Amino acid sequence: MTGRIDLHTHSAASDGTYSPSELARLAERTGLCAIALTDHDNNDGIEEFMDECGRLGIEGIPGIEISTDYEKPIHIVGLYSRGAEFNKTVKRLKNARVKRNKQMFEKIRRYGFDVTEEDILENGRVSVEHAGRLHMANALVRKGYAADKNEAFDRFLMRGRPCYAEKFSLSPEESVKLIKRCGGIAIWAHPALAMDNEKDMLEMAERLKSAGLDAMECLYSTYTEEMSRLCRNTAEKAGLLMSGGSDFHGANKPDVRLGEVNGGFVPYEILEKLKERISI
Repeated sequence: MTGRIDLHTHSAASDGTYSPSELARLAERTGLCAIALTDHDNNDGIEEFMDECGRLGIEGIPGIEISTDYEKPIHIVGLYSRGAEFNKTVKRLKNARVKRNKQMFEKIRRYGFDVTEEDILENGRVSVEHAGRLHMANALVRKGYAADKNEAFDRFLMRGRPCYAEKFSLSPEESVKLIKRCGGIAIWAHPALAMDNEKDMLEMAERLKSAGLDAMECLYSTYTEEMSRLCRNTAEKAGLLMSGGSDFHGANKPDVRLGEVNGGFVPYEILEKLKERISI
C-alpha cells in the first residue's frame, strides 16, 4: 500500500485542541490513509477516534505517548497496546497527572500569579484529567506573565523551576516493556529533542532496544535535516526501525501541520515495516 501517514498526534483528550473525531476528519481531509492518536499518558479518546476513522474509511491506530521518569525528556510512543495490564497502568499514569496538575495549580497561585484553575482549564473547556503544562503555559501567556510558551516553560514550568511538581512516571525501559508485554509497537519519540550527539543517543537507543524498543522517530515536524540524519544513523547502528509523525496539537502548536514532517511526509511503508513486528 502507498500513501501518507502520521504516527504521532494529540487530541483534546490531552493537550491538543481537536476532539478525537475532529482529528480523524482532519486526517481524511488532509489525505492521510493512516493516523495514530497518541495522547499523553491516557487512552481516553481512542474509542471515539477509532469509530470515526472506521466511518471515514481511513486506518486508525490506537496509541499513547508515555512521559517517562528520566533526566531528559524521553517519551515513548506505543501503538496497538491493549489489555487489562495496559489499561490499569494507563489509569495510574492518568491519576498521577491529575495529582501533579493540582500541585502545580497551587504552586502557580502561591507564586503570586493571578491565574486560577479555571483560567488554566479554559473555563471548563479542558478537564483536569486532560490538562498539561502546555495549558498552564498558555494561561501564563494570556495573563501577561510570559511573552510566549517557551518563556513560561523556561522560567516557571520546567523541572527545577518554581511552579514545577514531580509525578509518578515509568522509566523509559519500563514504558517500553509495558508496551511490548501488551502486544504493541514501542517507538522512541523525537529523540533529537532530548539528545544532540550520536554517542548519547546510541547509548540510550541500545538500552531501550534491550528492553524491546522497535523504532525511533526519525521523521518529525520540527527536525532539521541534520537532526533527522542523526536519528536515522543511530537507528541503523542500533538495529532499529524508523518511525515518523508530526506531533500535531492543533492550535496549541499552530506551526505544526497534520501529516507534515521534515522533508515532506511519512510514507505508508514505514507503518508496514512496524506492523511486521507484531504480525498485523
